[in-house]
Amino acid sequence: MTRGFINDIDRRHINATDDLIVAVAIPNQVVQLGLTSMLLSIPSISDLLTFDTVDELMHDLGGRDIDVVVLPCPSDDCSSVSLATQAATAQGTKVLVLLDTSDQQDVSKAANLRADGFLIQTELTRERLHEALHRITSGEMSIPSTLARELLSNVRRRRSEKPGRAVLLTPREHQALLLLADGLSNKQIARRLGISEHGAKRHVANVLAKLNSPNRTLAVAIALKEGLLAERTDRQ
Repeated sequence: MTRGFINDIDRRHINATDDLIVAVAIPNQVVQLGLTSMLLSIPSISDLLTFDTVDELMHDLGGRDIDVVVLPCPSDDCSSVSLATQAATAQGTKVLVLLDTSDQQDVSKAANLRADGFLIQTELTRERLHEALHRITSGEMSIPSTLARELLSNVRRRRSEKPGRAVLLTPREHQALLLLADGLSNKQIARRLGISEHGAKRHVANVLAKLNSPNRTLAVAIALKEGLLAERTDRQ
């Protein structure tokens, strides 16, 4: 019965102004049903696609114009999801990852994913889902406060166990980091710095590389730990 309902709404269209095309690949049918129900109630979504596995989404991803994909990050294995996030990012699709919990094991896996935002299954509500979609499609990073705190705590543990070299950023890279911490997209960073979007993308990539971080969320957490965001704190 559940599978039939999911298939019926697999490509349902809704009148909307933002016309977002969202794809969901959640193997757990109960979670998929609840998530789909919430998404269908959000006016900005014009088309919703559901897939029973991440592999099915990967198969169709290249041939579709999808704005956002919602992917799981189960506690046991995130390897297939990691490949999917890379493929989605490569074609300009935003990635929203649904974590089982905010405990250390899940956070460690999340820190290595190329995602634009995260949600925690046990804290999921329609309002939080709507806000997350709005933030990531606006070029911002969306991350629950509980996950942000655990990420920062996780970074502190890693750094204390393996002391690293001092992070040396150029003045431009430091400016990009400050704007990155404010949740700005590459396009917004370029506008603020008066440079091309390609230049902003290069600065951001350099920052991630120097911080040894696979995504923006972890980069900001590491920067906080290293004291690289003191200037940002002073101006708040």
